[in-house]
Amino acid sequence: MYSEVLEHQRRSLDEGNGAEVSVPDEISYRRFSPDGKDESEMSELVFNNAFLGRPFDVICPCKRWFSKVVLLPYIEYQPENIHVAVHKASGQLVGYLTGSTGGEEFERLQYQMVRRQVASLATSLAMPWSLFDQSSRQFATHVIFKGESERPTHPQTGAHWHYQVDKDFRGRGIGARLLQRFIGDVVDADQSLIWAEVTSYPEKPQSYFTDREWSIFDARPTGLFADHVDFPVEILCITKPISEFEGLAQAA
Repeated sequence: MYSEVLEHQRRSLDEGNGAEVSVPDEISYRRFSPDGKDESEMSELVFNNAFLGRPFDVICPCKRWFSKVVLLPYIEYQPENIHVAVHKASGQLVGYLTGSTGGEEFERLQYQMVRRQVASLATSLAMPWSLFDQSSRQFATHVIFKGESERPTHPQTGAHWHYQVDKDFRGRGIGARLLQRFIGDVVDADQSLIWAEVTSYPEKPQSYFTDREWSIFDARPTGLFADHVDFPVEILCITKPISEFEGLAQAA
């Protein structure tokens, strides 16, 4: 039963179909370590993936700011729900999952922290424009004036997650294994729903997620990438009852 469920989730969650499954001993999985190394490698990974799977520096060369917005709330307030994947031979962090079972309290703390980071961007807009390249100015303006309205609504209850996998290690079941580990946290927290924010575009339309048995809770178009791509991009909130992951938690 476990192998059937896990294989289904691999097909559902990893990049591509018919993907090669990694050698079991090639990757190790563990919880986040606060020694600084994990945070540094996670920052590199999320920045290198953030532009629709490619490096974000074409949008804005703001790695430090971006990693604070995306990662710091979880590192500060929910580190016990962060899981990482490490390539044994090199010691390289090749994947991670940030998640929260903290409900509305975590959402409030996350919102406050992100708003502080957005305020720092607003302060930067008061500085001479000559200090910023055009892409940085456009990004800062977009986040400040449109960022909130382009975020989809999401359930008021349940646990949420987000993961990243290094481009050289995609299609090996790493994302599914990370989610499998987090499902155990969700079950322990007695949550009944899991959700995530994901991007949708022609290569990965809404049907990519619904075909994998995720429900679309809300969808909002975003103009964040408009100057860099010639196709529409949406931000989706996808949901799934935790009961549909039955078997994964026990195997975690």
